[in-house]
Amino acid sequence: MTNLPKKYIFIDESGDPTFYGSGKKLLVGTEGFQPYLIIGMIETLNRKALRKSVLDFMEAIKTDVMFNSIPSVATSKGWYVHARGDHPEIRLKFFEFLRQLDGFKVHVTIARKNLSIFNRKHNNNPSEFYFDVLRHLLADKMTDSSIHYQLFLSQRGNNSMNRFEEAVTKALKIDKSKVNLSSKINYSLEIVPSDDTPELSIIDYMIWAVQRKLLKGEARFFEALKDKYGTVVELYPET
Repeated sequence: MTNLPKKYIFIDESGDPTFYGSGKKLLVGTEGFQPYLIIGMIETLNRKALRKSVLDFMEAIKTDVMFNSIPSVATSKGWYVHARGDHPEIRLKFFEFLRQLDGFKVHVTIARKNLSIFNRKHNNNPSEFYFDVLRHLLADKMTDSSIHYQLFLSQRGNNSMNRFEEAVTKALKIDKSKVNLSSKINYSLEIVPSDDTPELSIIDYMIWAVQRKLLKGEARFFEALKDKYGTVVELYPET
């Protein structure tokens, strides 16, 4: 166990890395096709405070008669803050909550889904595509050898620890055969469920704001939180 001070990184995504459905049917241009894969992260030095803030928000919602009868909140499966599934009134309240919340910075990488690049660069492999975008997101984000980076990736789809490790390694440009290089940056990795990781709700909403601007042309959510974003980068912009 390291005694270095820690920086916590929480990673989530919106959209998906798929281009083909069952039977190798091309999905590009069909109804429901996701034109973007967006992967984002929050970084914080105070995980405990962020976690408590989100949990306190959830508790306030669950004890408020104005909101606790909303089906998504009252579900027996257990409610957690999730932009796509939340009631619009709760969504608005969480955005207002985020406007006042400090102690974190957001980075987002947007990948426009380009079939030619997918076939040529990612070998027609959704997992390669996903973790290449993740590598771009993490590039230059872990540069301080005096701290320990603790990374949490949302547990979705085909996310695997081996691929996660590979993306981080490539982002750090580490040759793992060289011990002196691999010891420069200290980090640990974990894949975690969203419903048990309140901190992921923050990046989930921040990505939703970006996606809303891209797909719906509705920029007000993004603009309201603009000062929270450190970097927003778009990959593969050509069509």
